[in-house]
Amino acid sequence: MESAETTQQIGSWTVRAVWTEAGPFPSELHITTDKPGAAGFGITNSVLREVKLIHPNPPETMSAMNAALDSLRIVRDFQSQEEYSLNDDYLKALVSAYVAMSNANVASPIEKMSYFLPCDPLAIEKDLNEAIKRGFIG
Repeated sequence: MESAETTQQIGSWTVRAVWTEAGPFPSELHITTDKPGAAGFGITNSVLREVKLIHPNPPETMSAMNAALDSLRIVRDFQSQEEYSLNDDYLKALVSAYVAMSNANVASPIEKMSYFLPCDPLAIEKDLNEAIKRGFIG
């Protein structure tokens, strides 16, 4: 399996990511400093927030994952409305997000959807079952 590396400099920190063709995330992440052993010195949250993990040769699943995240944003927008209900548009958006997560080969898509949506996996599953009843999932 072929791999590629990316390097990013953030202040005195060097971030090296090793990427394989197997997925959209690095298989290795190394963060080193040119000031080792300095008293009270450690990596901060602000440095970690600056780390950009951009695959040098994105696999095909990356576009599928982007589609899934876009679909989840639409569902979250429906859920953030004051009078949120199980209307057809919401259920279609939820089904679209579920299918997009499945197309991106995400393991346990309902559980992963709950990380992005303000509800637990059981509520998502219940809503998907309602979508099945209404004929939005074959």
